[in-house]
Amino acid sequence: MNNPASIEFHQRQARCLPYDGRPMPVNIVMINRLIRGHLRRKLLHLAAPIIVQIYLFQLTGVADNIMLGQFGEQTIAALGICLQLNFLIILSYAALTQGGSVLTAQYLGARKPEQLRDTTSTLLMSALIIGLSIALLYTQLGETLLSLLTTDLFRPPAERSPLPALGYEYLQIIGIGMIPAALGQVAQHVLQALGDTRSPMKYVLFSNVLNVIGNFIFLFGGALPGLTDPIFEPMGIRGVAISTVLSWTLLASLLVRKLLKHPAIDLRGLQIIRVVRRQLVKIARIGYPLSLDGFLWQGSSFLYAMMFNRVGADAYAAFLIALMVRGLSLAIGGGLQQATAISLGQAVGGDRLIRARAIVRTSLSTALVVLPALSALIFLCTPLFLTVYDISELSRSRVIGMVGLGVVFTFTTAIAIIIPGVLRAGGDTKAPMVITFLGFSCVGLPIAWLFGLKLGFGLWGVFAGFMLDEAAKAAMMLWYLRKETWLQNMTRSD
Repeated sequence: MNNPASIEFHQRQARCLPYDGRPMPVNIVMINRLIRGHLRRKLLHLAAPIIVQIYLFQLTGVADNIMLGQFGEQTIAALGICLQLNFLIILSYAALTQGGSVLTAQYLGARKPEQLRDTTSTLLMSALIIGLSIALLYTQLGETLLSLLTTDLFRPPAERSPLPALGYEYLQIIGIGMIPAALGQVAQHVLQALGDTRSPMKYVLFSNVLNVIGNFIFLFGGALPGLTDPIFEPMGIRGVAISTVLSWTLLASLLVRKLLKHPAIDLRGLQIIRVVRRQLVKIARIGYPLSLDGFLWQGSSFLYAMMFNRVGADAYAAFLIALMVRGLSLAIGGGLQQATAISLGQAVGGDRLIRARAIVRTSLSTALVVLPALSALIFLCTPLFLTVYDISELSRSRVIGMVGLGVVFTFTTAIAIIIPGVLRAGGDTKAPMVITFLGFSCVGLPIAWLFGLKLGFGLWGVFAGFMLDEAAKAAMMLWYLRKETWLQNMTRSD
């Protein structure tokens, strides 16, 4: 395309590249010392909007949990099971979002505008097809899938819990929103890979406001709990689903519109509705290990959820709340991971390997300082957070204990968050998948089953397996990172 704005954008990208990939006769240690401060500022500049965006997403979950918390632990557990299933299903298009973002960053660094456009159109059309498929799955088989997760499918009818039926009320509605959700996720990842991390942040804020307003209208029937009477009958968990679908639709429309008008993309008319087979193959080649990794990770979460449910619904609800509270301290790690992947993808695409190594060291050192400090602060505030939940004293003490143990493991958590982004940015997407499998199957699952269920330690035994799983993965990732296989996967000319 000959759009002037698009041409100017790519010319500007070319001028901004400080290194053309040729060997530099300067010691790498000296280079790292000189540019570490600059790289840290650049990473934080990229990461800050992503971190805010993650917090906004978490606040949506917090708002849903707090509002549903007025309906008791069973409703919280039902929503938690639905979210577990939702995360697993969403991984079906992780190959698009993750593989597409890796290619986008590398093509941007290698200055290949046509491949950028082909990749974007392919991603959007593939997301549309996958979203439609998920919508059909939820509406037709949602309750069966939830029964499988809670193990109610294997119990006599008289012993089954009400969670699958309650959760299916949510899934039937949320299935409609999976179409805009898939499109929005793809558009968000491509925009971030292009270096635009601020627009998604702003749009998530708009959708969050709509979600909260929708919760008050549909969940509580337009009432302020404890202050006013409902205008119409409250819809409970179905109201949360309706407001979520509306917020996803708004977010997707804003993100897709912004992406199509981005000067690096500039897609119009029929150019949008096409799938370039060559690009789809590349996306799948990079992305399918990421999807498998995600399925393994979420599959392990399913099994942990099943074990917590075996201990009791109250134990599972406490675990969900602890994860939510702990997640408040891990958003910075997620933002740094994505910022690292964006910067590394562009550096690797342009063959700037010295800069790539410096980015990795800077990102790791930053995460290892910031995450433990923030985790300790969140732990001190945990009793305050729990005042908004209508839960028992036992559940309250369990949540505080799990969040406190999470602080102890924060250093390994930081490593386990950052390094997968490094490996994936270089195209080494299989290693995180293998490490995820080994950590869960060889460490986490055996310990959780042995101590949690077999020896009778209950919640604490299962949680020990959960945390040691994370520690084992961090150790393996740190060892693998030193091999620098991620530097061996470069974007090559077509």
